[in-house]
Amino acid sequence: MQYRIRHYLLLLSTLFVGFSCSNTSSINAEIDFDAAEDNLIREYIIAGPPYFSADSHEEADEKYNTSGVFLSSITPEDEIMTDRNISLGDSMHVTYTGWVLHGDIFDSNRLSDTPFPVVLGKSSVIEGWNIALRNLHEKQEARVIIPSRLGYGASGTGSIPPNATLVFDIKVDSLWTVDEQ
Repeated sequence: MQYRIRHYLLLLSTLFVGFSCSNTSSINAEIDFDAAEDNLIREYIIAGPPYFSADSHEEADEKYNTSGVFLSSITPEDEIMTDRNISLGDSMHVTYTGWVLHGDIFDSNRLSDTPFPVVLGKSSVIEGWNIALRNLHEKQEARVIIPSRLGYGASGTGSIPPNATLVFDIKVDSLWTVDEQ
């Protein structure tokens, strides 16, 4: 009798674990991680970090969402060289500092005398940079929040963990348009 009860309990626990695992995986399949990350970025913006200010998700999108990255100019409006737009194929020198949202700095060239060269759309930079740079002007500096899907994604790289939301301060120091090259 005890033998049957043990087997019955073992069978029940096996079925319970089996159904629990299948339900968990179906729940995970239903989660939209990109939407969840965007929601966290909007909540971060509402919390009021430097250079961002919004009271709602809608306002955060309206003021800062630019093709999937969240961008806020650090340069005062009257100092932006609006006649120096950046287009695909343009070359530029960039000064930057990058860190993981709520984390440490992982890279910067601010303390060196070596600007970072970028050819928009042709250099090996993350897609979030290409989007951000297309929306800047020569001599403009901006703070940019880049979701992981436009950064290093699920693989991460070096000291950047997988699925990391990235923040950059990027300044376009100099620009050579395709016509000027």
